[in-house]
Amino acid sequence: MNEAVPSVVAIDIGTHKVSVLIGKVHAPDNIQVIGMATARNRGMNKGKIVSLDKVITAIKNAVQEAEDMAECRVHSAWISIPSAELKSFYASGRTPIENSDHTITTSEVVRALELAKASHLTSDHYLVSAVPLGFELDDSTEWVQNPIRMSAHSMKGHYQLMMLPISTMQNLDRALKGANIGVEKMVVSCLATAESSLLKDEKEYGVCLVDIGAGTTNIAVYLDGRLALTHTLQRGGEHVTRDIAAVLQTTTEEAERIKLLYGCVELKVVKPDHMIQFQGIDGPQTISRIELTEIIIARYEEILNQVHQELQHNGAIHGLYHGVVLTGDASQIEGMVNLARHMLGVSAHLGNPPVQVYAEEQNQAALRRSQYATAAGLLMFSQSDTQDTIVETTDPEKLSVFKRVGRAWSALNNQLKSIF
Repeated sequence: MNEAVPSVVAIDIGTHKVSVLIGKVHAPDNIQVIGMATARNRGMNKGKIVSLDKVITAIKNAVQEAEDMAECRVHSAWISIPSAELKSFYASGRTPIENSDHTITTSEVVRALELAKASHLTSDHYLVSAVPLGFELDDSTEWVQNPIRMSAHSMKGHYQLMMLPISTMQNLDRALKGANIGVEKMVVSCLATAESSLLKDEKEYGVCLVDIGAGTTNIAVYLDGRLALTHTLQRGGEHVTRDIAAVLQTTTEEAERIKLLYGCVELKVVKPDHMIQFQGIDGPQTISRIELTEIIIARYEEILNQVHQELQHNGAIHGLYHGVVLTGDASQIEGMVNLARHMLGVSAHLGNPPVQVYAEEQNQAALRRSQYATAAGLLMFSQSDTQDTIVETTDPEKLSVFKRVGRAWSALNNQLKSIF
C-alpha cells in the first residue's frame, strides 16, 4: 500500500459475522477500499459476546483476509459497538454563572454536564457518549445552541447520555486485544450504518433507518439532519431461522438454507404449486413455498409491529416525510419493501449505497452488499467533522424534548466539541 495516501480500517463486529474494510483516503468524500473481507462469527448471540475465543478467531480471520487483499498489515481500526445493550437517557444539569460579569465559559458547560451525568451514571455502566441537545439560560423557554460568551445568571444543559454495561465494553476490548487490534475510535453500530445508508436530504426531511440484523433490529430516526431517536429490538433474522426449524422439524443449518434460497414475505408473488424439498430430522420432506412464506411473514410482522409501536410512542411516525430505509442482511428478503410500506404506513426502500466509498470494478458489487454497510459507515465516520448524535430518552420529559430538539439543535463550535 502506498503510505503517502492516508489509510483507515473499519471493523464491524456483528452477531453472525465480522466485516473488515481497509480504505485509502484520497479525500473525506473519496475513500477507495483496497481490502475487504467477512468471517463467520460464532462467538456472539443477539449482539452479546458468549465466546471470547470464537470472536477473536472471527476478527483475526477477517482482518487477515483483508490484509492479504490490501497487501498491508492492520494495527488499529475504527470499531462498531454492538448496540443490543445500549441504554440512552435524557439528563440535565443546572449551574450558576458566578463570575463578575455573568459570562458563560467552558467551565460552566463542563460543570453542567458533570451534574447531568451524576444523576444517571451507575457503577456497572460505561458512558459511551454525552451529547448536548441545547442550553437553557436563566428561565428562558428557548434553548440556545452555543452558550459560550453569552450572559446569564444560571444555565441548564440538556443532554443525551449513551451507556453500555462495563462488562460489554471490557469483553469487546479483550476481543480486540486478543486479535492484536488497537482502537482508533468506537462508534455505536446503528450510527455507522446510518452514515452509509441514508442520504443527507432523507436526514433533513425525516427518515427512519430500520437495520434488521441476525440477532437484533436497530431503529434510528433522523429529523432536521440530526439523530433524534435510537432503539434496539431483540429480534432479527436468526429468529426467523429458528421459527422455520421449529415448525418444519429440521436443523438450524437446513432452516437457514431454506430461508436464503426460498424466503419471501409477500404471498402474492409466490406460485401456488411451488414445492420445496428439504431434509427434516426424520428424513426428506416437502413443503409448499406458500406455507414457508406464512411462517416467515409471522415473525417479520412482529418485528415491524414493534418498530411501529416505538415510532408511535415517541411521536416520530408523523415526521417521517422520507419514510423508512431498510438495511441489514435480514431486510434483503423478497417482498420486504412492500411489507414495510404496508405495516408502517409510510414509503420504504432499501438502503442507499454510499458513493463516497468505492472499490475497483471487480469488487464494487461485493462492497455494495448489506454486510459491509456498517463498515462503510465507519470509514465515512472517520472523515466526518460532525459526529454528534441525539438518541432515545427514557425520561418522562421525552416527548417535549423530542419536539424541541429540531429547533434547538446545531453543531457546537470546535471548542465545545472538544469537551464532548
